[in-house]
Amino acid sequence: MSDHDLKKAIENAKREKLKREKPLVYEKIIKLAEKQARGEPTSRIDIGYNYACNLKCKHCMANMFQKKDRSLTLADLRSIAEQADALGWCQFNVSGGEPLILKNFDEVLRALMPEKFHIGISTNGYFLTAEKAKHLKAAGLDKVMISLDSYDEALHNANRASDGAYGKAIAAIWNSKNAGLDTIIQHVITHQNARTDATVKLAQFAQENGFSLDLVIAKALGQWEGRHDVLIDAEDAKFLRELNQKYPAARRDVFPSYGMRGGCGALKGCFHISQYGDVFPCVFMHITIGNVLDEPLKTIVDRGLKIKYFGNRSPICLAGEDRAFIDKYMSRFYGKPLPVDYREIFTEKDDYIQ
Repeated sequence: MSDHDLKKAIENAKREKLKREKPLVYEKIIKLAEKQARGEPTSRIDIGYNYACNLKCKHCMANMFQKKDRSLTLADLRSIAEQADALGWCQFNVSGGEPLILKNFDEVLRALMPEKFHIGISTNGYFLTAEKAKHLKAAGLDKVMISLDSYDEALHNANRASDGAYGKAIAAIWNSKNAGLDTIIQHVITHQNARTDATVKLAQFAQENGFSLDLVIAKALGQWEGRHDVLIDAEDAKFLRELNQKYPAARRDVFPSYGMRGGCGALKGCFHISQYGDVFPCVFMHITIGNVLDEPLKTIVDRGLKIKYFGNRSPICLAGEDRAFIDKYMSRFYGKPLPVDYREIFTEKDDYIQ
């Protein structure tokens, strides 16, 4: 079977599974390619419902945000879900912080209407026992994305500042798969680790065991703020494309899939809602284009799409790969209280679609 045929087979199997388990979501998701072709957003919404976490990871960005008096409530989540459903969107991801630290996580899932949405979580895996994974699957969770900083146990533990982090993450990966959840290993790619045997071994591990490997390229943010040396270059990007050809399980979010064009998904393909309701065009762009506690979701997204970098398509990741965008715009929120209003970042008339 060719690489292309293998990718299609994997995609088709996932779609058939979704059709069986969540027919209402399937009916929306098969229309996404048409929406994209019409220039409409197909957004997956990442929600940082609560930034509380049990670990102190070196690259974490959650502790950089200003605390506010208002935070998202379960009622706010339900309102977001109802608005997103009306817009034909069909995917949520709950991040943090660590979502599984929340005692009311079942209520969070219910508020997001799992019968109408494909729902994932981003987790460090610490609390994802076999029993918890089965419970979450029954409650309507579809996908688990588990962070693995390195195939090397010592490196992962050091980055997570926890001696047991690696063992917990590996156990969670298997617990998720055995519960029937779509299981994604999330791995941060820097210029320093991109073209290494460790990255290849991780891709091979994912391919051989039926996992997906999400190659998340590093951004000069959080404790890496201003460190452009961690950003990948053209040779690194080329290596990752070749890695995907050899191991289709290893992929970047800019790669095409499911009949949809690749490229940067900022706002049109995915955006982030913070614990305090601020809407970021991307989880890695700490620029607020509005707040869901004050305005309808559609109003905010429509405003953001008038910024040409989000209204138009970029073939590469704006936040982690487009050096011109990083140097001119991302750097404008370095050292500032976060998030920063979009009008402080995009200050010129030419920044907007006329």
